Parts: sequence; C-alpha cells; structure tokens
Amino acid sequence: MNLEMKSIKHFASGSEETYCYTAVVYLDGRPFADVSNDGHGGSDRVHPHDKTTYTKVKGAWNKKFQQIEEYFKSLPNLDVGVHDWMPEGLSQSFELWCGQQVEDMLHKRDMKRTFKKWKVVRRKCDKEGKVYMFNHPHDHKSTAITYRWPDAVILNDLSEAEALDHWKRPVGGDV
Repeated sequence: MNLEMKSIKHFASGSEETYCYTAVVYLDGRPFADVSNDGHGGSDRVHPHDKTTYTKVKGAWNKKFQQIEEYFKSLPNLDVGVHDWMPEGLSQSFELWCGQQVEDMLHKRDMKRTFKKWKVVRRKCDKEGKVYMFNHPHDHKSTAITYRWPDAVILNDLSEAEALDHWKRPVGGDV
C-alpha cells in the first residue's frame, strides 16, 4: 500500500488549532480521497475522490479506507516515553499521517525558500543545535565554514530528504 498526499493547499490565515488545508490522497498512484480540515481543531474530512475506482462497487471505498485505518493502527506508537503525560506514546492513524504530510510540505517550502538566499549550516554547539545562515553564493566552497566549525553540517550540500530531516529538528535537538 503506497499512500501519497498531493495538491496540498494550506491556508495559514484559517489555521487556528489545526492546519487549515485541502489535499488529495493517492493510493498506489491513483486518486483515492479528498481530505480537508477547517483549522478550528476538528477532525479531518475524508471523502472519496471523484476519479477513484473504488466508488464503482458499493462499499468498496469504505472497505479500503477501513483497511488503511487498520494498517495505521498496526504501526508502533510514536513518541513512546517522550512525554510524562503520555508515556505510551501516540497511536498512529490516517488523520495523523495527513497532518504530518501537511507539516512536511510546509517545512520543505520554508527550507527551499531559505536555500535560495542563504548557505544554511546546522552545527552542534554546547549540546545545542543551532541553525546559522550565511549569505554566500551557492557555488562558494564551504571549506571556510567547515574549517571554522568542523562539526558543521551544510544543509545545501545534502540531499533534499537529509536536509529536510535536519531542518525539522528543533533547535537544541541532537544534530
């Protein structure tokens, strides 16, 4: 089962307690569901996409959606032992996955905008991860930066996935 969220439209002005967004979820490369949230703290709305083939047979879409929900329930909990108020962690769900996809899209967009203007470096300093931005041309050799800070990680030089992983880490997190 390959799930992918595309056509994400985020409305920052409408986001209060949750992300205000609309998106299309693809299942195995084909449109499956339209997902949206008003951003007021309520649950996501999930409806069959107009072009999904699962609506041709009565009950097929609901059955497939239930299988997707069961798949997420079978995954291990997230953040086990991280929070005192929730030591068992957070159980995974389709809705949680959708929220993570929107969050990843926002981080990626922010990161790409920053990369257009800055040479971005993340380095470890006194057990505190800090992000530094240097206004060097993108073809500038990073040797001056790594000479001064040998433990520096230059995000522009990483693959998009690796850079995004560093980008999403909170300041003070393990680098």
